Amino acid sequence: MSESKTVTIRVPAETYEQIREVCGDLGEAFNFNQFVNHSLHSTLDIINHDQEQIPVPRFAMMARFMKNYKASTFNLPPLPSQDGSGNGGANS
Repeated sequence: MSESKTVTIRVPAETYEQIREVCGDLGEAFNFNQFVNHSLHSTLDIINHDQEQIPVPRFAMMARFMKNYKASTFNLPPLPSQDGSGNGGANS
């Protein structure tokens, strides 16, 4: 594991609640600390980017996608019903 430093930051309560909401949209994959860590890394990537067009950070794209996620996005077939029909059996 790489060497790391612990940093305490102070953010407005409204900002904290907004970040918690985004983390909730991301599911259990991200918590507040991971969000802040990825955000700081993305900010440094943008600052250090030396080409004309500045990319949108992958983390931000993922967070936006999950915020707007709808099950219909993937056009998945419906789940089987509780009685077992539609699960590939003889009655499907």
